Amino acid sequence: MLGGLGTGEVIIILIIALVLFGPNRLPELARSVGSALGEFKMAQKATEFDLSGFDELNRENAEKKKQEEQELYEKLVKMADNSGIETEGKTADELLILISEKMNQEAGKESAKDIEADYGTEPGAKAEA
Repeated sequence: MLGGLGTGEVIIILIIALVLFGPNRLPELARSVGSALGEFKMAQKATEFDLSGFDELNRENAEKKKQEEQELYEKLVKMADNSGIETEGKTADELLILISEKMNQEAGKESAKDIEADYGTEPGAKAEA
């Protein structure tokens, strides 16, 4: 009947409560227990609602993060394509490394051209004194 209590156990509990509290206080006690259970259930529902809102917020943040990662990946693919780097089957990290290497190579070529223009020498050649 009530959480594993049979009819006989419930009757015994009610008789004990009647003897302890008397017939005048028993209805008052029942109302108090009923209102306490009602408040408990309301608090439980409010907590469940708060947690469901928290789950929804987490879900929204996860979707936003996924969208931002996708946008970043698309930008990396565009940068790689503009640099002549093969993008097929590459992760964002791999593309980032390849783009960085390509930029370093181009920066090295520019530095060599600058040295040649400034000193009139070949890059790597020893300057004459």
